[in-house]
Amino acid sequence: MSSYGRTSSNAIAIAALLAERYEAKKRTTSQEAAKIRGISKPLAARILVQLSQVDLVAGTPGPNGGYALARAPQEIRLSEIVSVFQKVEASERCAYGPGWCGTGKHCPLHDHLTELDQQYLSFLEKTTLDVFEGQSADSVAIPEPPPKHHGRSVKN
Repeated sequence: MSSYGRTSSNAIAIAALLAERYEAKKRTTSQEAAKIRGISKPLAARILVQLSQVDLVAGTPGPNGGYALARAPQEIRLSEIVSVFQKVEASERCAYGPGWCGTGKHCPLHDHLTELDQQYLSFLEKTTLDVFEGQSADSVAIPEPPPKHHGRSVKN
């Protein structure tokens, strides 16, 4: 089954933040987006620039500047966001290896994988940012990551 990658996931998170703030017409800087969504400042800035290049977000410079959605949340599909960072298409994966299902008898998982791909693509096409509109994740605390253990773990 296809799925979107980490950068696409971060882009959706930032676009969701802009959708949350759409009604209030509140602009968001890349620094704010990075802090609220728990990603690096350079990555947030790069994502916002790329989304602005395809007219999904609009940036305004200056002291009261920042980014906002370029269109209403109900007009922006997740597929539009994900396609900026990766291909949005059915996968060609096969349980038997590359090129098997398209050239010979289908593998036993073919129909299930095809169905999952169709569901995934349909989800990206049908889901718009209005699911986030009016929500507020600003006050949600970002959980601290668990401590990293170095070396061997000790059993009691």
